[in-house]
Amino acid sequence: MADEHQHDHDHDHDDEIIVLEDDNGEEHQFVLGEVLTVDEKDYAVLLPIDEDMEEGVIFRIDGEEGDQMVLAEIDNDEEWQRVVDAYNDDLFDEDEEDEDED
Repeated sequence: MADEHQHDHDHDHDDEIIVLEDDNGEEHQFVLGEVLTVDEKDYAVLLPIDEDMEEGVIFRIDGEEGDQMVLAEIDNDEEWQRVVDAYNDDLFDEDEEDEDED
């Protein structure tokens, strides 16, 4: 995926659609699954709605331009691992809460 991304608004859907272009110029659609804060930085977890995409992606939120988030790739392995660990911790916490409700 390219270094900086902006998302388009599509108000015909309940969830906001984020369109990202990959290195081959193909567009893929995502929805914002979650925003994580790790080390005082915000990260967007984007979940695919395209059937050909199996995994979500995570980008650092580098501010806003107008009503659009500016997303940047995480190219530092240590930063990436901290964000993935925080996301997995959140998932684990949600799973425990779901089990407690049963």
